[in-house]
Amino acid sequence: ANTQCWRFIVVRDDNTKSELADTLSAINPSIEGATNPATDAVRNAPVVIVACAELGKSGYRKDTGEPATDKGDYWYMFDVALAMQNLTLAAHSLGLGTVHVGLFDTKRVTSILDVPDGFCVVEMTPLGYLDQEPGPKPRKELSETIFYDKYGLN
Repeated sequence: ANTQCWRFIVVRDDNTKSELADTLSAINPSIEGATNPATDAVRNAPVVIVACAELGKSGYRKDTGEPATDKGDYWYMFDVALAMQNLTLAAHSLGLGTVHVGLFDTKRVTSILDVPDGFCVVEMTPLGYLDQEPGPKPRKELSETIFYDKYGLN
């Protein structure tokens, strides 16, 4: 339907980036006892890209306004994620570092950035040159993530 429901806020102001960093979860839920490394990245990056979605557009029929899928209003998450993935891949191709950040206080971020009603903050990514090149991330075996013909069949 080409609704292009995404909107990007490019945050350059240091005070605003610091406010955004303060909205992040203090812990890293992936590693027990670890702090959230994205906090410093958001605070110190040259820019932070905040992705928002216009609600009620993506996943709805243009002619009737009714949901086009059984996923309801959450289809915007799919559209925004695709746009952000393209942004992060393009950044990586230019030698820039990014990280998808989603563990933040959405209401506070909405207030800090004056996001209007009818729009939702989905995620943010700090963007800049890395201090050091990260090593490879562990990946699951393909047999854990790819199935043939039916779920669970290898």
